[in-house]
Amino acid sequence: MDQFIGEEKYWNKGIGTLLVSSMVAFLIKHKNPDRIDMDPQTTNTRALHCYEKCGFKKVRILSNHELHEGDYQDCWLMEYHN
Repeated sequence: MDQFIGEEKYWNKGIGTLLVSSMVAFLIKHKNPDRIDMDPQTTNTRALHCYEKCGFKKVRILSNHELHEGDYQDCWLMEYHN
C-alpha cells in the first residue's frame, strides 16, 4: 500500500490518516488479509507517524531498498496485522 499527498497545503489536516485508516478498514472488510505491508523511507517521519497512528508496526529496516532521486534509501518494513 502506498499513497502520496504532494500539495503541502493539504498536510496536517488528517487526510493521510483518514486515507490509510479507510483503506485498512476496506481491505479488512472486503479482502480479509492476514496482514497489510508498507515500506516508507526511514526519513519520512510524517508517513511513519501516520502509519503508526493507524496501527502499523515497524518490523525491520530494509537497507538500500528504494531508489529515490538517484540514491538508494533505507525503508522500514511496516505491518498491520488483522
